[in-house]
Amino acid sequence: MRDKVLSWINKSGFPLEMEAAKAFRKAGFEVRQSATHLDQEEGKGREIDVLAQDPDLCGVVDIYYVVECKSSDKPWVVLMGDDVLSGFNRVHAFSVLSADAKAETVSLWGKNKAFKALIGKNERCGYSFRQAMGGKNDRAYTAAISVLKACSGLTHERRASAIKRFAFAIPVIVVDTAIFECNLNDDGEIDLVEVNESEFLFSAHIPDEVACCIKVVNRARLSEFASSSKSAADVLRKIMNESEQLAIQSLL
Repeated sequence: MRDKVLSWINKSGFPLEMEAAKAFRKAGFEVRQSATHLDQEEGKGREIDVLAQDPDLCGVVDIYYVVECKSSDKPWVVLMGDDVLSGFNRVHAFSVLSADAKAETVSLWGKNKAFKALIGKNERCGYSFRQAMGGKNDRAYTAAISVLKACSGLTHERRASAIKRFAFAIPVIVVDTAIFECNLNDDGEIDLVEVNESEFLFSAHIPDEVACCIKVVNRARLSEFASSSKSAADVLRKIMNESEQLAIQSLL
């Protein structure tokens, strides 16, 4: 019976979720598995595979990496474009934000070079995410809408609190099979390149429109990705330090 249970576990997505949680925990995040959030579209509680939160005692600056894990025997494809982010707000491409964070980052963008460096992106980005050779059920879309809903729910304003809340939620999809970036080259031919990490711009109405770049990471790059994510969170927390102190002082 033990061998049967072990075989079932190995064929499920649980090992990938455990690996993702371990990588983020090792990088210095506080990690919760099977964390819940409010689905604002349906008014129901939903579950996310892994929630990695940058440690914080004040509760004014919340930085989350929201992780959906997809175990599969089929590869994944990110359809790429050279002008996907042209004219798109770089702050919104970087993260889903709370209302207070949106307002605060307007001033940060104009005066803080470190903030510009952190969220600056190249124009080249994916515009769609698909599972290659998939069936009728679009698992790529399911993963994307799930992780974006979780980010939206986590950054939703706390109604009972008078203090400002600067919340940032970065959506991530972790997979255990190959990721390919697909692009049309100058000769009009398809280029298909295998990568360990990519990202694509995704939007949904849940019920208001939410749009953000979703990162796609192969399990082979989990450790490096978690470490770089913690470094980015450290930089963001330092950038937000003055805003945090002013928010706390406003209640004294």
